[in-house]
Amino acid sequence: MSSDAQLLAVVDVAFVDHARGLAPWPDPHEGRSPADDEYSRVTNAARYRLIGARADAWITVLTGRGLASLHDDVTWSEQPHSSVIGAERLEPTAPSALNLVVARSRIADVADAGVTLGVDHPTVLIAAFPSCGCDACDSGSQDELDDLDRHILAVVTGRYRRLTQGDRGVTVLGESGWSAWNLRRDQALAVLDDPTGWDEVSGAPWDPPTHRSSR
Repeated sequence: MSSDAQLLAVVDVAFVDHARGLAPWPDPHEGRSPADDEYSRVTNAARYRLIGARADAWITVLTGRGLASLHDDVTWSEQPHSSVIGAERLEPTAPSALNLVVARSRIADVADAGVTLGVDHPTVLIAAFPSCGCDACDSGSQDELDDLDRHILAVVTGRYRRLTQGDRGVTVLGESGWSAWNLRRDQALAVLDDPTGWDEVSGAPWDPPTHRSSR
């Protein structure tokens, strides 16, 4: 089993407790396109608290294993697009590793349904879960949970990179790939090959010794 899989397996165990009373749901659009009225509708926003339970499982594992300490002093360097109501900052014990911020955010009329992630201190926004929350964009709970895992795992393993220049940027999630805004694919690849002149946010692995692969 890979070191990533081992860490995710430990988070899975913690998730069982944190998700108690919450239920997963399938992709409501399996085999069909969203209906027009779904774009302006949010049904049962509270079910997205399952994502928060997954984030709590990560916090439990990372702090419980002594990989980070938990703090409530969070200052955003840019205003999140989501309606953040509270945040906690995980400060890694490993030197030069990125801080991870886990915030709760409003979805429709439920104040703490969503999760917003950030890195660094002051904090840079990296992603919100769900990214929208409307019924049309709902692809089921597993997609959201997997996406949350990809982002947190990238930060914890030191594979997260955010390269920006003005209103253009590239985000790298390690083996999970990259995404870019205001850049063509060839331009983004050129930046990744040579980021000279670009502002970069990245950090060392949190480096849990028990999760290293044997050689």
